[in-house]
Amino acid sequence: RTPLHLACANGHSNTVSLLTEKQCKVNVWDCENRSPLTKAVPCDKGSCATILLEHSADPNLVDLDGNTALHYAACCQSVSLAAKLLKHKANLEAQNMDGFTPLLLAITENNAEMNGADVNASDKNQRTALMIAFSDEPTRLVSLLLQQEVDLSCQDIYGFTAEEYASFNGFTM
Repeated sequence: RTPLHLACANGHSNTVSLLTEKQCKVNVWDCENRSPLTKAVPCDKGSCATILLEHSADPNLVDLDGNTALHYAACCQSVSLAAKLLKHKANLEAQNMDGFTPLLLAITENNAEMNGADVNASDKNQRTALMIAFSDEPTRLVSLLLQQEVDLSCQDIYGFTAEEYASFNGFTM
């Protein structure tokens, strides 16, 4: 772990600013294979992450679980930070080790505001965002997904469709 990792993990934007001005390397990993940017996202209101992005931090570096900074932003439900990451070419369709894209993680965290993602992307079990939304308690996410061009014929590895997921959980489409 570098001083930059520690500053980012603790949200110390002044220290991050000082270190980046002194040409500190921003695309380095710690023992968990996490970059300073992935350390900054969960605990930050955006200032540390913004400083790093302005100093060429790569938003597509992956940790040991295959998560990028955008995966962390989706989990933290930080829509403004996700937008900043996307402006810096974060891969919206990156899959982690479990096959989750940032959208699929946002669905599992009940975050309805991850716009522009592939609504038909699937995890390693071929479950789409709609199937995952029906697996949890359906909320406005199901409505939002149904308003998109979701492919209702997609099947998971067991052959189940989103309609069957809805039925299993006591809902109709």
